[in-house]
Amino acid sequence: NKLPDNYCRMPSNAIRNKRNTIQSSAWQPKKKKSKIPLLIFSVCFLLCTMLYLFFWSKVHNNEHESSLRTRTLRRRDSTVLSSERINQENMKIVHATGVIEDANALLIVPSSDSHVDFLIHLAQLPSDELKEKLETQDIFKTNLLLESCPFSEAPVWLPPSVPKKDRSAFVWYEHLSKAGGTSFCNMVQDNMKKTEIPPYYCMPRDPEVPNDPDGRVGRWSNEKMEKYMKNHPSIRLVSNEWQPFPKERFQMKNMMTVTTLRHPLNRLVSAYHFWGILHNPEKAKPALPQWLHRTLIRSQGKDPQAWPFAVHIGRYNFLSWKFSNGTMPQGTVASDHNAFPLANIEIGWKASFTEAVENLAKFDLVLILELMSHHSMEMMKRTLGWTNFKHNHVVPSGQVENSHADKDLSPEQYDYLWDANRFDMILYYWMKAVHLVKMQCGGLLEN
Repeated sequence: NKLPDNYCRMPSNAIRNKRNTIQSSAWQPKKKKSKIPLLIFSVCFLLCTMLYLFFWSKVHNNEHESSLRTRTLRRRDSTVLSSERINQENMKIVHATGVIEDANALLIVPSSDSHVDFLIHLAQLPSDELKEKLETQDIFKTNLLLESCPFSEAPVWLPPSVPKKDRSAFVWYEHLSKAGGTSFCNMVQDNMKKTEIPPYYCMPRDPEVPNDPDGRVGRWSNEKMEKYMKNHPSIRLVSNEWQPFPKERFQMKNMMTVTTLRHPLNRLVSAYHFWGILHNPEKAKPALPQWLHRTLIRSQGKDPQAWPFAVHIGRYNFLSWKFSNGTMPQGTVASDHNAFPLANIEIGWKASFTEAVENLAKFDLVLILELMSHHSMEMMKRTLGWTNFKHNHVVPSGQVENSHADKDLSPEQYDYLWDANRFDMILYYWMKAVHLVKMQCGGLLEN
């Protein structure tokens, strides 16, 4: 019906053009809708879904961890949780397992191993956080303990009390090199008879090795020790310096164990001054990093019970090594000996650290060199019955010098060595607090 009347008389090309015009006007294609709004909607929906899933999983995981921790605490500490107390000042909770919010807040009568869990928890903290807790927050309250007892109940980190021994008991002194051992031996000479003490720095001679005045008593078995005591009935004290502490000594009857601790970095710097400088025959004295590398190389692969002396005195965490039967791992040699040895001991420390904690907790008397002028002397009076302390600080050779690592080292060196010896730092601050609790909180311990 749309064809013109003259359609049949039109030229073929005109017909074709007209038909095309009609078709184009009748069948124009629909315009396509834009896909941009749909794309924006899809992206927004996807982002919202991802955010929802992220926050949901985070809340779910927190609830799961909280539930799991609660079940673990109930299972492991059902007898301890009933004795929880809330400190009215801080209103925070501390659990006996070492999962804590504030170590100053709650004071719990400890379970048999709660002090071990507490210290392992500290050892797993980052170095900066650990240093903050020990030296700034003073989680053991040592500053308060210097004046009086701030506790109404036994703190969670306090180990079980050691049964008191008679003052006539045989004394085993565990000597940490450059931690006041020579001073202790001089006080022994001031308070005991000459016939009661081995003449060479309180270290007995081994009858099987007569040419060496130091018999390395730390290498002896209990049977050999008992034989020595039987053959030398007048001797009442021996000292072990070069070998790790033999924990089988706890099995010997009527033997009192005593040791002296010193700030680990002060002890390390003092050992360097004494062995690396004063008693080093070389004209060119090594710097501290070089000396640490030399001692590290000397001690690598050495049996802790080997005869040579002063082999392990420069190793990291010497205190932990001493009381873990020589099992605490040490650092590794750096490519540059002008830098400190590497402190990569992240593997294998827990069992050794636990053994060191357990052994120190069983000692009858742990003295602190920095407290020797008053507090430690008072504890020696109570435990050993000594009264003469005129030689409370002497050295085997040279002049008496107090090493202060924070002054002798740069801040960078101090921080690096603090981190490298963090296990010793924990043991030192812990035993310092235990020492003060025993002095200031006697009634608390009896209960």
